[in-house]
Amino acid sequence: MSAKKYTNIRPSLSWMVYEEHALSLKLAADDSFEKGKEVMRIRSQNERIHALGLFRGSMLMYAVSLELILKARALFEEKNNILSGQISSFKEFMKQWKSNNTNGHSYMEIVNHYKIELSEKEIELLNNFQNYTSWDGRFPFPKKEDEITDMEKNGRTSGTAKTRHKQEIKEFLDKQMAAMTI
Repeated sequence: MSAKKYTNIRPSLSWMVYEEHALSLKLAADDSFEKGKEVMRIRSQNERIHALGLFRGSMLMYAVSLELILKARALFEEKNNILSGQISSFKEFMKQWKSNNTNGHSYMEIVNHYKIELSEKEIELLNNFQNYTSWDGRFPFPKKEDEITDMEKNGRTSGTAKTRHKQEIKEFLDKQMAAMTI
């Protein structure tokens, strides 16, 4: 199968565009994470807030990078339907896998719909970053009152930023990109 015929796919439906965007955010997250570790060593209140912002920003970028690579994978799976015109917009693409009561950021909706095989370690990685796509990277609290109350009572339980995530995310991106070769 020749990849050349897929160059006619509009950029908003091109898995290659999403793949590149996923990689660029992962690289930016790596830099932000490392800078956060540097700043954290200073320990003043202003530097603590700066480091917190760098860590949360890196978590958000890592999370969106994972979301984008999964959407790239889904677009790859739909490439013939896109090329034929059966899917002509991103909204139509999302209708293929997104359920009505979700926001379109769920990693597992894509994974389950396209039957993407994942290891336990990869599922754990996705679970660690999932909240950052919908609220945790953007807002201090989730939308649902019961989740807010629980968080206020028991503290934050969202994902963590660890040095190993840089490598785990790289491996995940590499695996998904390998699956998208023609």
